[in-house]
Amino acid sequence: MTDVYEVIREITIQAKPETVFSYLTEQGKMKEWFGEVVEADAKPGGIFRVAKKDETADCRGQYVEVVPYEKVVFNWGGIEGLEPGESTVEIILKPKGNNGTQLTLRHYNVRLKSAADSFGQGWKEHALPLLKIVSEGGTPDGLCFESGHECGTG
Repeated sequence: MTDVYEVIREITIQAKPETVFSYLTEQGKMKEWFGEVVEADAKPGGIFRVAKKDETADCRGQYVEVVPYEKVVFNWGGIEGLEPGESTVEIILKPKGNNGTQLTLRHYNVRLKSAADSFGQGWKEHALPLLKIVSEGGTPDGLCFESGHECGTG
């Protein structure tokens, strides 16, 4: 049996779960923080794709489970040596206080330790902080999957 790796990250966002959920499932809103190229059909079996225009990173998968305002699960791969859809990302949203959200991200079934390490760093230092900024009404200074930008390189 080969080892598989898992990454867990948490962040508190000062926005309601409904708002955060929209930035995980609506193609137009995902383009504000996630990538230059986004294809999203947020239903089981629907496409999930985030990429750089220069094609140096192209992450592909499918949505597996979508529970409005509570949970989003999609396959992830095509970067860092993984096949498209090879690993899985599960995001749980829980209300926190009056207008906040506790987001827990679990990225699992990652076959390569180097990929798990890269994803762990990318979620923590790039993707989740960008999601927090847009969900809280701000404008990020870049995208996670942006040509010439470190996050999402594969």
